[in-house]
Amino acid sequence: MGIVLRSFQDTYAHPIPNFGIPSPVSGSDQVSKVTNQTSALLQTVDDRLNTSLTSNYPKLAETLAQLGTLANFVVSIDTVVVVPLLTLTSDVSGDVRGQFAPVLAGIDSTRAYMEQRLPTELDRLQALISASVPNRLKDAFGCVRSGLDRVGGNLDVLRKALLAAVMEFGSVDVPPGVLSKHLPLGTVLDVARAVSDVKVCVPSLMETIDSTIANLKTADDYILSLRAMLTKIKFTVKM
Repeated sequence: MGIVLRSFQDTYAHPIPNFGIPSPVSGSDQVSKVTNQTSALLQTVDDRLNTSLTSNYPKLAETLAQLGTLANFVVSIDTVVVVPLLTLTSDVSGDVRGQFAPVLAGIDSTRAYMEQRLPTELDRLQALISASVPNRLKDAFGCVRSGLDRVGGNLDVLRKALLAAVMEFGSVDVPPGVLSKHLPLGTVLDVARAVSDVKVCVPSLMETIDSTIANLKTADDYILSLRAMLTKIKFTVKM
């Protein structure tokens, strides 16, 4: 087990300057890597909505619009959480406290939306479609929420460790010896793992949205074909 752990740490322990200080932080490259991957996934969620319904059946259009509301919220997680985290991972400004603030605020606002507004949006979707779709989305959003809780908690631990190192040394140019005293590699890797916990939730959201839109399109096509058939029957009867 010790060999496996050392191998994992060696693989992901390449230090680069970031998290608000110019000193290299071991494991920071892994945080950057998984954050970039998560951002790329989140940005594709609303691409699923690039479809058109031509039957003009109100319930189908309303369902697609409600899916759009939920998809836009998913994409907003990239905007308010993941992008600020990417910025943080490459920041060397020396303003540790200030550079952590945007991503932590983004996590708080996302969690607030999940608590206060998301249940209502899922209820609206359930009023339009079978309960199975909102239930699957609810589970996936719960997964995201748990991941964000871990990201926020681990980032706060990282922030406090960096501030303690800066305070001890008296400057943001913290030497490796002082930095490692306050910031173990595991603390940085915990952030990477927490971001990965968010990332693994996204495919479930994407699959649910994809399959629901496919079903809407099938229903839309059926309505169009039914109308065409009825029109043909009426024309035949008149003749």
